[in-house]
Amino acid sequence: MNTSRIEIDLAAIDHNLATLRDCARAGARAHNAPESALKLCAVIKQDAYGLGAPRIAKRLAAGGADMLAVYCLAEARLLVDLPISTPVLVLMPATGFDRNDALYRLAVRGRLHLVAHSLEHAAVLTDLAAKLGLVLPVHVQVDVGMTRGGCLPDEALRLLDLVVHSQRLTLAGLMTHFSAPATDPAFTKQQAHLFRACIDSAKAILTDHAKALRLRGGTPAIVHLANTCATLRSPGLHGSMVRVGQGLLGYGPEAFAEDEPPEFADAAKALKPSVRWLSRVVHTHTIPAGWPVGYDRTFTAQRLSVVGVVPVGYADGYPRALGNRAYVRLTGLASDRPRTLGALETASPSQHTSGVYAPVIGRVSMDQITIDLTDAPPHCRAVGAEVELVGTNTEAPNHLPLLAALGQTITHELLCRISPHLERLYVSSAAPEQHDEPELDVTLALAARAARLRDAGQPIARVNPETAPSIEPAAKSAAKSAPQSIASPRRLTKTGA
Repeated sequence: MNTSRIEIDLAAIDHNLATLRDCARAGARAHNAPESALKLCAVIKQDAYGLGAPRIAKRLAAGGADMLAVYCLAEARLLVDLPISTPVLVLMPATGFDRNDALYRLAVRGRLHLVAHSLEHAAVLTDLAAKLGLVLPVHVQVDVGMTRGGCLPDEALRLLDLVVHSQRLTLAGLMTHFSAPATDPAFTKQQAHLFRACIDSAKAILTDHAKALRLRGGTPAIVHLANTCATLRSPGLHGSMVRVGQGLLGYGPEAFAEDEPPEFADAAKALKPSVRWLSRVVHTHTIPAGWPVGYDRTFTAQRLSVVGVVPVGYADGYPRALGNRAYVRLTGLASDRPRTLGALETASPSQHTSGVYAPVIGRVSMDQITIDLTDAPPHCRAVGAEVELVGTNTEAPNHLPLLAALGQTITHELLCRISPHLERLYVSSAAPEQHDEPELDVTLALAARAARLRDAGQPIARVNPETAPSIEPAAKSAAKSAPQSIASPRRLTKTGA
């Protein structure tokens, strides 16, 4: 049996895809554009944030994603033989491959789209297309203040002119990337204005190119600039395609400032976290008052206490910073039950919100954590009892964005740092009888949502989920607040750093 596993809820991903597409359609209506003209690109770079790109790509393609985006050619190569016809956009400045490469099959079907980052890079892509004997679709990226990929607006105009007059490249899109759509809407508007000014400056070039394409039965270049937070922020940022990643997994809205909510606030709240991280209790022992726990003695019991060992640590991707800070949920279920969302768990949403929350005490070790089981019911603290490290309940203390805030990082990083050696299991919460065949993936994993920060000086023995405080947005409140519905801090205390 593996030490822990990641469960990915495909029905939640379906729901999030539909929710974000509805946002895009609403944006199209706001600009009197046909809804059918608005496209959605699903970003599945870094192995779909560690959840397994091939499996997630199939689900998104079946759900109607118009394009898939990956970072590099190696990631695109994993999608070549999937039973899908969705185009694949490679975001990195790609340089080359040959006809013996699996990517050639993708390119010859017109499904491989590349990003042109500069005039010099466009020359490389032109040579590649000539070598392959193909015309390659490219997206010109304009840098409007992210200073990562792409080129500045002045060079972008020359790059557009080069691409539209090339015999080996065809202009498939114009794109940019915002740096802070959730936290700095004023600067985001400036970036959008700069990008649109660049498009306006190239209007004559783009108009002539669109006419030529229509004569050949082609379609005008796609304009895309909005990631998940920009898609939720304002329809004025959408362009003709939105490019969403973490929102498909149910994350992102927690980044918005409370005083500047997005225009699609209801849609943001409707997103469903799609990932649970589960393990089990493998050992328990009782310690007397005054007994230390873990490296450096950062926790000392103030009463007779029951301590449980869970076989997950920082080598698995569980942040070391979460020691004496995070909670886990004791589900009350056996960890060796059938590993799909069965009738017991899908019958009621309360199955993912009930249970006992226990604090992580002491340091996080390489491959294990210790939790306080003193106040837990006997069936929750027995060896073999299931432990939920990350859950899908957005109001729970083990919501992923809270854990990210506690670990002084972001949700993206926690997802991507989960060890590729952990088991991946694809399930569906849509109905008890509608399960995907269990599928194990050696990729990466993790995801879930925000919760409350507990003061490191007040270890928590137990939290009542019915009275646990609300946590919206967790990323903001985590650094300031401690939950109020907790067991008396007089019982346990922490010593040291």
